[in-house]
Amino acid sequence: MRRLAYVSGTGSVRIEMDGPSAYVGTASGIRGREWVYTVGYRSLSGITRSARECRLEAAFLDRGAADEMRRVADRDMLNGTPGKLIADGWEQRAYITKSEPSAINDALVKADLTVVLLDGVWRRPHTVQYSPLTVSADGYDFLDLPYDLPYDLGVPSTVSSLTASEWWNSPIKLVIYGTAVNPAIRIGEDWYKVDATVPEGGYMVIDPISRTVTVTDADGNETDVFPKAHRGNGLGSGEYVFEPVQPGTHEVAWDMSYGFDLTWYEEEGEPTWS
Repeated sequence: MRRLAYVSGTGSVRIEMDGPSAYVGTASGIRGREWVYTVGYRSLSGITRSARECRLEAAFLDRGAADEMRRVADRDMLNGTPGKLIADGWEQRAYITKSEPSAINDALVKADLTVVLLDGVWRRPHTVQYSPLTVSADGYDFLDLPYDLPYDLGVPSTVSSLTASEWWNSPIKLVIYGTAVNPAIRIGEDWYKVDATVPEGGYMVIDPISRTVTVTDADGNETDVFPKAHRGNGLGSGEYVFEPVQPGTHEVAWDMSYGFDLTWYEEEGEPTWS
């Protein structure tokens, strides 16, 4: 493990755990993977990946860093807001539930940390930006040439593309920037629609990990608009707002009156070795 950090769920405090104030070595405790299943007659059922406990051996060279880690972890537990472990670019929601000192001297404090990994998978985000159309297509404002052509010129195509993981389906997060009225985005054959307005200077977040849909205005006020999100008949219905994208390249289409960021998540059972 080359880089490891914990980012708190409350306040977004980032604590580096690969030095110089705190060090966890190779962090082998967070590696490994496990499937949960029920064994039947020549078959498995109920196959899933659940939350699991693991241990980290941490050395704090700065006692202030040990205090900060404890306070941040305890605040996340009290508030019910899991933080994130970020390991070499891979991330997973997590709680630090326990700390047991194993060595104390003038130079450092060593402790065994109990970490609960909540998601069963590690995710690495990839973000693609899609920009709004910034020219007017009204009348002849879009393109005014000093001569006539034997054909008409139209506005640019509103179809773009997205290439996601080659291995398996990927969750996608959308951040839509205002002003946007009832935003609707098509990715492949699936629509992502919310019957709500994103005000100027604000943004909407469709988060498949937390299963939330929110609008934040220019002053930072957040509104829950989950009831206004289209969910169709669930996965595979064509209008499920949390539908993951399948491997490969897909068309992305919208009316281009607003811009948005699309983050697709690469998923693995553990942080990759290579």
